[in-house]
Amino acid sequence: MRGRSEVTEENVAIRADLSEDAVRAEALRRIHRRRRGAAAMLYVEEMKDVALLWDEKAGDEGDYLALAAGVALRARLGQATYQLRRAHMGVTDLPLSLEKVATGDLPTRWFDDLLRAVERLSSAQRHRVDAEVAGWELATLSPDRFRTLVRLLVTWVDEVAALGATAEETRDVSLDHSHVDDGTATLTVTGPAPEILDLAKRLDAAAHAVQDQQRRALARIAAGETGVEIPWDLHGQAARTGKRLPLGAIRYLLLTRGEIDTQGVPVPAAGVRLNLVVPVLSLLGRSDAPATLEGTIPIPAGMARELAARAPSFQRVLTDPITGEFLPVASTTYRPTAAMREHVLLIDPVCAVPGCERHIAENGEVDHIEEFDHLRPENGGPTSPHNLHGLCWSHHDAKTERYIDPERSGGGKRTRWNIGGLTATEVTTNRDLVTQSLAESYSRYWDDYVQRRRAAEERARARAEAEAAAAAAGTGADPGTDAPPGDGDPDHAPPF
Repeated sequence: MRGRSEVTEENVAIRADLSEDAVRAEALRRIHRRRRGAAAMLYVEEMKDVALLWDEKAGDEGDYLALAAGVALRARLGQATYQLRRAHMGVTDLPLSLEKVATGDLPTRWFDDLLRAVERLSSAQRHRVDAEVAGWELATLSPDRFRTLVRLLVTWVDEVAALGATAEETRDVSLDHSHVDDGTATLTVTGPAPEILDLAKRLDAAAHAVQDQQRRALARIAAGETGVEIPWDLHGQAARTGKRLPLGAIRYLLLTRGEIDTQGVPVPAAGVRLNLVVPVLSLLGRSDAPATLEGTIPIPAGMARELAARAPSFQRVLTDPITGEFLPVASTTYRPTAAMREHVLLIDPVCAVPGCERHIAENGEVDHIEEFDHLRPENGGPTSPHNLHGLCWSHHDAKTERYIDPERSGGGKRTRWNIGGLTATEVTTNRDLVTQSLAESYSRYWDDYVQRRRAAEERARARAEAEAAAAAAGTGADPGTDAPPGDGDPDHAPPF
């Protein structure tokens, strides 16, 4: 593939019609020079370094590599995992195109577009695309022309896309045997993305529930109980290893051993819990400060009031009115109280590990940062909000295995995380239940209340003096001239 003409440092200003503007023309030449030089090399070097952290065989306990990469890349766990996978794909499956980036023939943004375009292809298909793209005269192509050619190439390589079938027409379940005769086979379910996503979520929720029950059963066995049955441990793997089955294995068992209902009776959806945090002033209609749903989703105060009106119960959370710090006292027992667990869920609605986005209300637990001393609780590791945080099951296991190690400091205000011995990072504990605007509202209402009290006291004093003067004169006071303070006096109504 070849375009009309090549863009060079000499003609870039002419093609941009800025050749007579010396300052801007020189800026364009510097940008072009930088993009073909140091900037391109730094991009390639970073992609190769990030790819070194990718471990395709690493399970839940191995994502500390993604956590470590996230600290360096300043990215959340999901983004860091994506960048690791993307770097691995670029280095392994598109090496020829990546070399074109290093020489400056393929701009880094074009390579990013290429990576996104080939994500759904197999490794062999990506190598085919890589060979084709590397053979193009890239310096002569425009951005739009490059994107069009890539889309055409990917469509040509991807047989499903080449058929031109709609998502609904692709509904299928097919059986594929292994090409290497290793005794395995693959069952592929294809269909519209929403339907497949719904199936995956329902299967994932069921697998999480089974895995949680396996964890509880193994804990009882470890504590010395006998006769405990481990659910869905059909092959005895959990009993032998003392560890719950991986989620993938449980999904497989549920699919292959679970009952298939063919009667067409819909299964009622399981009840769900939504965590809604509403500042009291917003709940009372005295402030428009937003609420949060599931700890991360801001919602308007009006919507929060509607949701709260339908809530069967409330959980009161006590905080310092200025700093927002939690006020419940520490417990001398290992297990946090229900109220304390609610408090921690507000601090850490998602896993406290930096970068992790897994919600812990259903898929995690409240964990002690400094280990609880069961023999001498007074020696350390207290059960208090300052020493508790929420961890997803995966990172709770990683903490137990010492892949990640948290340490709370600064009076409970900061947590330092050591990740796999590779890097460390420090995060500030969430204390933002009381925002500045809410604190100002509280102060304003309090000042208003104090002023009303003072005014009432002054009126009461004036009445008393008037009554004393009237009594001295022997005239008596007129009760209709000044009503006594009471509930009917709007000046004495509470501020809220």
